Amino acid sequence: MVGADAEDVARLPIGRRDARLLGVHAGIGSAVLEATAACPVCATAAEFALDAEALLARADEASEPEPLEVDGQVVAWRSPDSRDVAAASLAPDAAEAERVFLERCVGASDLTDEQRRAVTVAMADADPLAEVLIDMACPACGEPFVADLDVAQFVWAEVRARALGLLRDVDALARAYGWTEEQVLALGDTRRGAYLELVEGAA
Repeated sequence: MVGADAEDVARLPIGRRDARLLGVHAGIGSAVLEATAACPVCATAAEFALDAEALLARADEASEPEPLEVDGQVVAWRSPDSRDVAAASLAPDAAEAERVFLERCVGASDLTDEQRRAVTVAMADADPLAEVLIDMACPACGEPFVADLDVAQFVWAEVRARALGLLRDVDALARAYGWTEEQVLALGDTRRGAYLELVEGAA
């Protein structure tokens, strides 16, 4: 994704965009995504972990949209992208968000129920990484529920956490040794960690 044009990335189907984001995550962290989801009944945080490689395998199953023939009509459609999500997010409720999606990705919002279901299934099949659902069970009350992993939000949180961690490292080593930010970052993770242990041990 580095060096990619922002508009080109925005036009990618959600799942393909998220596959690139998972590649970014792999470059800064582990191959496992660890997160929590709140139980809808008691609000207890339930932990879960996902294999990034297994998720990326879903992206390999993506396919190009093909028109559907439903209720005697041919319905052309395309997979939603980041621009569609942004537009739908401005909708006041779920029904209006669906209307926005249909108008943008199908070109019409007056589909029959059967056509709407067929398009929804086709979108999910064509871009399987677009929605990551995890079957959960609350560790406190035992309530079963389904968690929806937002890959973009998850990766952004990881990037932000790493950036803040690096800033703290720079601050600690600059105070201890008088090094510049460039000098601290040039140390690499292992040597930087060793110096941080020395600083913490002397505190």
